[in-house]
Amino acid sequence: MKRRKTPRPRGPAPVTPPGFLATQDLKERGWTAGLIARFLGHHDDTRENGLKMGRRRLPPVKLYREERVLEAERDEAFLLGQARAADARERAERVRETREARRRALLGAAAESYTPSIHPGPLRKGAVRKAREPYLPGLEATLDNLKREIGKVTPREEATLRALLLERLHTALAAAYPWYPAPGAPVTPRPTVGEARPSDWREWDWD
Repeated sequence: MKRRKTPRPRGPAPVTPPGFLATQDLKERGWTAGLIARFLGHHDDTRENGLKMGRRRLPPVKLYREERVLEAERDEAFLLGQARAADARERAERVRETREARRRALLGAAAESYTPSIHPGPLRKGAVRKAREPYLPGLEATLDNLKREIGKVTPREEATLRALLLERLHTALAAAYPWYPAPGAPVTPRPTVGEARPSDWREWDWD
């Protein structure tokens, strides 16, 4: 999958001149593209963008005279349109949150179907990687099967599903090997060189 390029600033960021507002400033004040087109129309000036997409320079930033913006914001029709736009954004956000909650529940239910069968072997204490490695191919096969069953899984959802499967694998391994770190269990930091451990009391010089 080709990574999407992120616009990067090149040199000092251009500054919007006094008395003007850029498109982003308007959006922060609650304007939408529709409101800008209806109540402001054509922009009054432009300035350099300051961002580049690779070698391509992005289009200039549109500027609007602040006095025109303030006058439009006092218009009753604008206030009504702005309120409707805000309501539409809130509805869209609620729909998005509901859809994401349903997808999370679906991924969680799919992960619950994965119950790894652990066959403990003669491993030394702390061999976490060796304990886990034999089961990773099966985990990936399960992941592929679940993706086909669910259908149209985004890269982010795939990463979430893999993390849920790994958590179940870690839980099963922790049940099979007492020394295997269970998910969510506090990790005891290793003592630094020269730092005494509780088990060292047998070797201390008590005199």
